[in-house]
Amino acid sequence: METEREFELRKDKLIEAVIYLSERSADDPNFGVIKLVHLLYYADCAAYLQHGAPITGVTYLHFPHGPYPEHWYKVRREMQAAGDVEVLYENDDDGHHRYRMLPNRTMKPAALTAEECAILDEQRKRFSLFNTAGISEHSHQLLGWRFTEDGEPIPLVTAQATSPRLSANELREAQRTANDVAQQRKSV
Repeated sequence: METEREFELRKDKLIEAVIYLSERSADDPNFGVIKLVHLLYYADCAAYLQHGAPITGVTYLHFPHGPYPEHWYKVRREMQAAGDVEVLYENDDDGHHRYRMLPNRTMKPAALTAEECAILDEQRKRFSLFNTAGISEHSHQLLGWRFTEDGEPIPLVTAQATSPRLSANELREAQRTANDVAQQRKSV
């Protein structure tokens, strides 16, 4: 596997991707923030695999429900303070609490390229029938999530790998890459 490199956070693209996905998922009864952040992760992974760089540049961390953007709560509060979104807290059909991001505006023109929007739409369609539990469980099959611990960064280089089809050598290499990334972040 290649060496993981850091990407610069593009908070402007992150905010616009949140607005874009939230607006287009308004009719999805399963759409909440956990599904939103998973869609962002999968879109960034797809962009990375296709073009060598993610859309948002976010570092995703291992959380119990799957990949979560680093500094998510700070960005969410900034979006709320700017009036970009409202947060709606609700109970889902399973009696679990969740919150949804409701956009107060449309995406800024030219904030995301047509290709980036297509990648976001592709992931939204790919997971359209998934509820929170389903999309979380799907993310738990990803090699990057499986070889990291709570709070550790998930290397984008592991994006295409799921655990069932990998050889022992590929598993060891992925573990080594995840460990190297964690060590690099600790030394910074």
